[in-house]
Amino acid sequence: MYKVCKTICSAHLLLSLFNFFGMIYLILSVITSTLLVVILKLFNKFSIDTFQAIVVNYWVCTFTGGCIEHYFTFSNFTNAASHQWLALAAVLGIFFIVLFNLMGWTAQTLGLTAVSVANKLSLVIPVSIAFIFFHEKITPLKVLAILMALASVVMVTFQKSDKQHKISPIYFLLPVILFLGSGFNDSLVNHAQKNLLTDVDKAPFVIWIFQIAALLGTLVLIILLLMKKKKWNWKNVLGGICLGIPNYFSMYYLVKALSDSGLQSTEIFPINNVAIVICASFSGIIFFKEKISRLQIAGIILACISILLLI
Repeated sequence: MYKVCKTICSAHLLLSLFNFFGMIYLILSVITSTLLVVILKLFNKFSIDTFQAIVVNYWVCTFTGGCIEHYFTFSNFTNAASHQWLALAAVLGIFFIVLFNLMGWTAQTLGLTAVSVANKLSLVIPVSIAFIFFHEKITPLKVLAILMALASVVMVTFQKSDKQHKISPIYFLLPVILFLGSGFNDSLVNHAQKNLLTDVDKAPFVIWIFQIAALLGTLVLIILLLMKKKKWNWKNVLGGICLGIPNYFSMYYLVKALSDSGLQSTEIFPINNVAIVICASFSGIIFFKEKISRLQIAGIILACISILLLI
């Protein structure tokens, strides 16, 4: 009996340590994801070209992932062409670079809170798609949560006009497009994980997404430079390096949390998203002196409630 109890206690201790380190991964995912938004905001302050830095960022992501996963071999690159997920990786690569540029533009025009809420509340889209195509259970409470999430995006992004800054319709379109794009992007990733990827394919799949985004961005950048629409500046490389490292690890730590925390994905994603929204909002207030109205505060609270209701 003693040996049985000792075995149970040892197993419980190991499970507790397993969950503890898994939660650390979740915390690190929140920190690195928040850091992304802060760095994008700093680009404006230091006059860093967002597009050039984002292109460099994806090369940094590719290099970082390749080094960690020991992926830089000729056979790995030639074998990728035979995988059915390569076409989807190409689509996601396009999505990534377009949405990242949109995120940078939104952060610089509307602030950290707006971009974090619009981006993170996009989880209502894969949830809705799961209801429709995967026939997951839908309840009145979940429908209410989705409607609250949509309302919170409008509330948080609302700004009063003044003499120096008049509201343009584009200010409302930016977070809406970011909201929809991020949601469908997450849905495609979810589809790949459910139907296309094996455990061996997951790391190459992510690396190829970053690589395709880097290739596409480089092609567009070369065209813009030749047309003299852009002027190259080496400080944009430094900005891309600063952005690329946390960008890779934000995804890396999230994957580690999903596999090692002991929590279900339906628990991890809402916790992760709520934490990023809150951290980004407070970062905007503390470091950039962003002013938040009562309506925006109510929107943040509503956003947190809506995500918690989706757990």
